[in-house]
Amino acid sequence: MRAASGGLAAFLALATVSPLARAQAVLHEEPSDPSQSPQRWIVELRAGPYRPDVDSEFNGASNPHEQFFGSKRRPMFQLETDYQFFHRFGSAAVTGSIGYFRETAKALVEGGEAGQRSGDSTSLTLVPLSVGLVYRFDVAALRTQIPLVPYAKAGLSYTYWSIANGNGDVAMFPGPMSGKGRGGTPGWTGAVGVALMLNFLDPTAARAFDGESGVNHTYLFFELVHADGSGLGKKGVLHVGDDTWFAGLSFEF
Repeated sequence: MRAASGGLAAFLALATVSPLARAQAVLHEEPSDPSQSPQRWIVELRAGPYRPDVDSEFNGASNPHEQFFGSKRRPMFQLETDYQFFHRFGSAAVTGSIGYFRETAKALVEGGEAGQRSGDSTSLTLVPLSVGLVYRFDVAALRTQIPLVPYAKAGLSYTYWSIANGNGDVAMFPGPMSGKGRGGTPGWTGAVGVALMLNFLDPTAARAFDGESGVNHTYLFFELVHADGSGLGKKGVLHVGDDTWFAGLSFEF
């Protein structure tokens, strides 16, 4: 990534710099605004509608999830933290996230009429964990007056899931969902989105916020997500993925 030959002197000068300093120089470009604090982390808070595709496992032969919980989407909440290791023509980061989803419904009466419900409730809880990479094209937002940052994410996931009965105990199910109602499903995730940098609304307040708290930028964002929770080829696992969207607020510092 550097030049050569007259070059030899430049190379020797560069070689005298410690590896750590060189890595920081290459991977961590200082903010275009010298008054800004260093930029390394992003924290995102987001939510979106979710419906786990449990029934896709049965290829139309059965639809236990829809029978129990219906077809309604319910909110998924997620927290994500990114560490930015690259700042050249955009930023790249290692990302990790955790989520929470829960849906409840009245339990079906075993042996009763079709669709007959009891007074007891059953619930499905998902806690998705993921690690991956994210690239943000923030050059235009940092160097021009265009406050939009498109980005893309990809990674691996593991979703802990639990089905509980009306007493709060782990449920036991016959038929297509037979077995103990607790487990985990590996998978992968991909997303594309766009973030709106809010600093332009009040640049003076944004600089003051940076000076007081170290937050360089605040964003509103929207992203389209493919969550493949089908086991990465593993058979007999509960499918918990979905194609959906998320929106939220992020802080870069």
